[in-house]
Order: sequence, then C-alpha cells, then structure tokens
Amino acid sequence: MKKVLAVVMTAVLAAGMTISAFASEDLADKKIALLLPGSIDDQGWNATNNAGAKAAEEELGVTIDVVESVPAEEYESTFTEYAEKGYDLIMAAGSQWDESATVVAENYPDTIFCAINGQISDFPNQIPVFPKEYEGSYLAGIIAGYTTENGQFAVTGGQSNDPMVKLMDTYEAMATKIAGERGIEGAAATRAFVDSWTDVSATKDLLSSMIDNGADTVFCYSNEGTSGAIQAAEEKGVKFVGFSADKNGESDCVVASVSMNWAAVYPTIVENILNGSWTGKTDIGVAEGVFEVIETDQISEECHAALVDATSAISNGEVDFEQFFGGAAETEAE
Repeated sequence: MKKVLAVVMTAVLAAGMTISAFASEDLADKKIALLLPGSIDDQGWNATNNAGAKAAEEELGVTIDVVESVPAEEYESTFTEYAEKGYDLIMAAGSQWDESATVVAENYPDTIFCAINGQISDFPNQIPVFPKEYEGSYLAGIIAGYTTENGQFAVTGGQSNDPMVKLMDTYEAMATKIAGERGIEGAAATRAFVDSWTDVSATKDLLSSMIDNGADTVFCYSNEGTSGAIQAAEEKGVKFVGFSADKNGESDCVVASVSMNWAAVYPTIVENILNGSWTGKTDIGVAEGVFEVIETDQISEECHAALVDATSAISNGEVDFEQFFGGAAETEAE
C-alpha cells in the first residue's frame, strides 16, 4: 500500500464589511443552484465542485440543487431558468460561464450569479470566485522538477484559455528550474491541448506521442481525459503529476497530486456571498486552503521540504507570479 503524506494548507478566508439584505436572514431558507459543465463522476473538476456543494450543505444547513452536464449552448437559458424560479444564488463551475452570467445578471438583479473560476463582474449581483490555479501549479512544478530524470516534461490540458495558460507557464517554469538546479541540462517542456475535456482516447494518444518524443514526466489538467493521460504514462513507464483532483489511487505512476480542495472552501464561499461579505471578483488560493498537496512515498524528503517552504512563501505573498506568465514552452497541436 502506498504511503500518503499531505502538505496541509489551512487559513481563514477574510470577511468584508459590506452589509446586504441577506445578512440578517437564515441561509437555510436560500434557494441555491450549482451548474456543472460535466458529470459529477468525472474524477476531476466537476466532481470536486460537487464535493464542495455537499460540504456547504452539511456545514451551513443549506440545500444546493446540482445540475450536471449542461451543454455550452444552454448556459444562458439554464441561468435564466433558475433565475426565473427565484433562486437567490446560482453558482456555475468554470470560466466558460462568465459571459452567459453577464448577459443574464443584468435582467435579474435579485439573483446573485457566481462563476467559480470566473473573472467578470460587470454588475453588483455578479460575484465570480477565481482560484489562483497558478499557485497550485507552482507546487506541481516543484514536484515535477524533483521527479524527472531527463528534464523533459509533457504538459497538456483540455482546452486553452487565459487561466490555463498562466498555470501552465508557472508549472513549466518551476519544473525546468528545479531540474536545472539538480544538474539536469537542457530541461524543457512541451505543451499541447486536446481540445476536449472528456476524450480519454485522444488524450492518451496525444500523451503517448509526447512521451515517445522523450518526456519522462507528465502533467495533464482535464476532466475525464486525465485518465487517458495516466494510462499513457503507466504504459510508457513514466511519471505523472496529478492536478485539480487526487489521482494517486489511479496508478503507481502518479507520484503526487495537487488537489483543489473545494470541500474545504465552498462553505465559506456560499456564506460570504449570501451574507454580503464578498462583492465583485474574489481571488482565493493557497493561503485560503484551495490547494492540497497529497504525496505518495515516491516523494523525496528534499521535495517535501521544498513544498513546505513554497507553501509558506505563497501564503505570505513572497512569490512574484507575474514573472512566470508568458512562458516560451514549445507548443504542439493534436
């Protein structure tokens, strides 16, 4: 059995001073919905957000109606449907919901719209919560840098967007930096996108090709597609760094996972939005407990120590992440 260690990141989210009509009301009376672009069984983004909703229900005594697998062409109409039903808070998991939330929010000022991983706040009732994923990928990059033997990193994701590019820039910068510090010459990352979050076969084929081209350490940020990346790594005999969800149990090729611990922060998100403490766009990250590093016994003491130090540095605001954005990794298309 694998020995699992954890770098635990805990903190209390700061509450603002804004008072709203919700402040004196019982949260249990609120009508709340969570819209998901995929299945709660995807072992990734949708599953972890669903876990967050369940944690909020248990801790706050609220009921959250979870709507799975909403197709992109129905984002706006689904927001409208629940706003028409008088829901107080409609949450949606993913930056892809931002534009639809903006369109609908203007017409339903009594409903709060919250895109998890969103960044647009054009109206007072539009309150996105943005996880600083590049903080998590900074930690994942450290793991990769200490894992690789040849300094060649395969990096892939479901689709390209601004947050995805920034987290990959950060991961690649740290992975190659650590590899170089370990004396590995010519450390480099190759990046590619599958253009699908769910296609296991396509993700596996893409990663297999990248491994054949020399990569010995794999990173994949996707939903169901991540399983294909892990299959490729296992079959090719290379290592995998998990991200967004705990992937340690899928294969011995997974050395560690940087999981988004939405179950720890969703209660705070729901409470602070509904009681009026949060307004506008709110950024959360390592300091707020969003990311949890779950190690296996493949992680060295040196790597573990580096992760502890990095977690502290990020929490204390000592890392300049802007320096990493706009990286020059070689990019492939499927």
